[in-house]
Amino acid sequence: MPAIRKPSAPPSAVVLQDYDRHGRVWSLETATGLLTPGSGRCHGFVHLTDASRRGDAPVAAALYAEGGDTTTLWLQYGPRWWDCSSVAVRQASEPDGNRLFTVFGARGPELELRYPAPDPGPFDATYDWIDTVADDFFLWAAERLADDAEDARRALTEHFGAGFLPA
Repeated sequence: MPAIRKPSAPPSAVVLQDYDRHGRVWSLETATGLLTPGSGRCHGFVHLTDASRRGDAPVAAALYAEGGDTTTLWLQYGPRWWDCSSVAVRQASEPDGNRLFTVFGARGPELELRYPAPDPGPFDATYDWIDTVADDFFLWAAERLADDAEDARRALTEHFGAGFLPA
């Protein structure tokens, strides 16, 4: 049985499924946060932030693991990455309707990301919590990484580590 590895850094590149556009696959260069079209088994999900409203280039945010022998789930935003076992993540709705996604490390907040709540479009009486999570990568990631979800994180790490075919 191979030894379980606990890497100190993510792999140099990882293949990810686009969270918002099913069927699209990217290769994430983890050192830079840059994406190129990819193919093959996916090891997590990536979301391209909508920075274009401010005239900025979109930033890749990702949650992934790679390799069947890994125990590490990685969270990445641009070129910054965190071992999910060493940080806490929270997503909150602010009174003005914006969302706040925060990554807390040993010394406090390491990333605070304010962004507008996803627009569900015209009123839809069937729009519920599942739709909200599907529309908001950061809410999805925060729920996967919740403190009380250790078994869920372990299952997600194993699933992502083994890889899955893109939908």
